[in-house]
Amino acid sequence: MELYPTQYEIAADSFGEALTNLLVPIPSIRMVQYPAFSQITGGFRPNEFTILCGSTGTGMTTLLANWSDALIGQEVPHFVASVETGRHDFIRRIISARVGRDWNTGDAVPLNEIKAALTGPEQDRIRRAKLFLSLYENRFSIEQLMHDIDYMVETHGVKVCFIDNLNFFMEVTSAQQSIVEMDRVIHELIMFCKRTPVHIVMVMHPKKTVDGRVESEFDIKGSSTSVQEAQNVILFNRPKEQLIDEGMATWGDRELTIAKMRRRGAAVGAKIILRGIDGVHYKEGAVICRNQKATVDTSNRSKGLKAK
Repeated sequence: MELYPTQYEIAADSFGEALTNLLVPIPSIRMVQYPAFSQITGGFRPNEFTILCGSTGTGMTTLLANWSDALIGQEVPHFVASVETGRHDFIRRIISARVGRDWNTGDAVPLNEIKAALTGPEQDRIRRAKLFLSLYENRFSIEQLMHDIDYMVETHGVKVCFIDNLNFFMEVTSAQQSIVEMDRVIHELIMFCKRTPVHIVMVMHPKKTVDGRVESEFDIKGSSTSVQEAQNVILFNRPKEQLIDEGMATWGDRELTIAKMRRRGAAVGAKIILRGIDGVHYKEGAVICRNQKATVDTSNRSKGLKAK
């Protein structure tokens, strides 16, 4: 086996750079529309990989569309590979989230409603949107995806990427090799993130559970390797019946849980109730931080969280 020269650095050099990062942290992308999420997680930091996991039908693509709408409002360059549903479907989800009505049902929307909702300022907002959409709507290689993201970062200054979902970037293989392939794809993306100033959010599906909920990061399909390597893991569920009984959520709401946060361990276990509006728009509601409950003061976002 060929061995390479030993690579190392003296502590003084590492200390200086680390101290600089403490004094002047690398800026993260914080969504103004989601102040509790941004405060708890610190926002979307560059060079990080986040797993977003929920059961089929819980609305993960809709959540990404809501996040994309928030980034559009802040003119943050971002790239979306919505391979499962396609780019036009994703745009319809963004518009639905914006107007608070489900216009992605396949039914015709009256022209007067479109004109009333998409006024001049709204149309200008969409025209100024720094959103870039992949044209792929079927399976393609992880190598091509990384090439496309690298191009978007270099050419358009993209800061955040939403990928939906992992299955479309795995080579078709036997059931026995699927976990190995899954680990390979995740590992490639995480190594890519470490050398590329971008934050990637990847949708992944869970193993089959009794009630369809994803209770921990170890419910994510595949081996534990991908979970161990990922910097962050976010779980997305319908709310527990207990929360509904206590009046903290309704069936149309969603429960977002921080299962892993490498840079902010104190955030692990925090839950954010997202109020569902017509199944297309999510607005932050109650925030549960481990044994403490809090609510978001949406009247003045600068105040952040209030104890309940």
